[in-house]
Amino acid sequence: MPEKLRVGIIGAGWAAESHAAAFLQLPNVEVTALWSRTRATAEALAGRLNQPGLRVYDDWQDLIEQSKVDVISIATPPMLHRAPAVAALAQGCHVLVEKPISVGYVDARAIIHAAQAAKTVTATCFNWRYAPAIQVALRTVLDGQIGAIRDVRSHWHFRMITRDFAAARPWVGRMDIANGALGEGLSHDFDKARFLTGSEFKQIVSRITPMTIKQDGDYLMDGGRSLHLVAFDNGALGDFFITPTAGENDWHFSLLGDEGSLAVTHAGERVTCQRAIDDKPKVLAIPESDQVPPGVAVIQHTWNLLIAEFVHAIRHGDTQHRSVPHLPTLIDGLRAEEIVAAARASDASGMWVSVEQSRLVNTTPAG
Repeated sequence: MPEKLRVGIIGAGWAAESHAAAFLQLPNVEVTALWSRTRATAEALAGRLNQPGLRVYDDWQDLIEQSKVDVISIATPPMLHRAPAVAALAQGCHVLVEKPISVGYVDARAIIHAAQAAKTVTATCFNWRYAPAIQVALRTVLDGQIGAIRDVRSHWHFRMITRDFAAARPWVGRMDIANGALGEGLSHDFDKARFLTGSEFKQIVSRITPMTIKQDGDYLMDGGRSLHLVAFDNGALGDFFITPTAGENDWHFSLLGDEGSLAVTHAGERVTCQRAIDDKPKVLAIPESDQVPPGVAVIQHTWNLLIAEFVHAIRHGDTQHRSVPHLPTLIDGLRAEEIVAAARASDASGMWVSVEQSRLVNTTPAG
């Protein structure tokens, strides 16, 4: 392996720029290739990155085949993940894929088959695993502080997006070309539940509801609100809720065990614990090693940590993530796609759906 890793980034939006920033803070890593659907957008990002030798490509295929990069980071909209991921893996590249890794189970499985053949290091960007409070919560659960988990709750209210925001990112609000807020937002909480409990979603019953944005009354946000009740394979139950709101922006995630509970709030920056033996909940200290550095946004911090572990795995040839067990795998991305597919099938049928059985149904278009 060359001492200096060369990275090609497919996409030039917010996530792509965050990926680039994370790669460039690491020693002996350089971003040498960039592509976006709009060349001007790619050139603007290249200018901000100010990397000697960075080349902007007109076609992502040329970037993969001609740039001689070691790593491909895919940060395009989800319906544009499968083709470049499969091509990059066929070229022998290490591949990082933004979440959701695809639109639908079929595309996700195609990426995983390509990764199994390539035998390179791969990962998917469920970056909120690395939020300080999520890391503290995980250690608290593993230490047995709240006992066996019986209940998982995720409630997310986010300030309404505007028409302009949605027009630039149609996959966020449309279920016909992607999975809307379910794939873009709530899939993170599905992954947090799996990560923190070590359990899999067994069955799900869902209601997915379109809504309009008040200030843009004729703009329909398809699948903007959704509620999901879940049975886990360890016997725990869960409820997951996401909705746009004209009011407060709030995210709350909690785990209830038979000896206590944990609540994570404020974008994963604060965690409280209430144990049966305690009179009142306690705010758990965030160790200095987990704290967000001054001047760094918490979301960028999570990307920085994930990508640092991804590069660590590359340098050590660790295709199985044994040295970086928190690093989300493509299988983690596949599991999220299975849950989303089952949720959509449940909404259509009005019945409980087996998550495992839902993988046999392609409920969304394959690109």
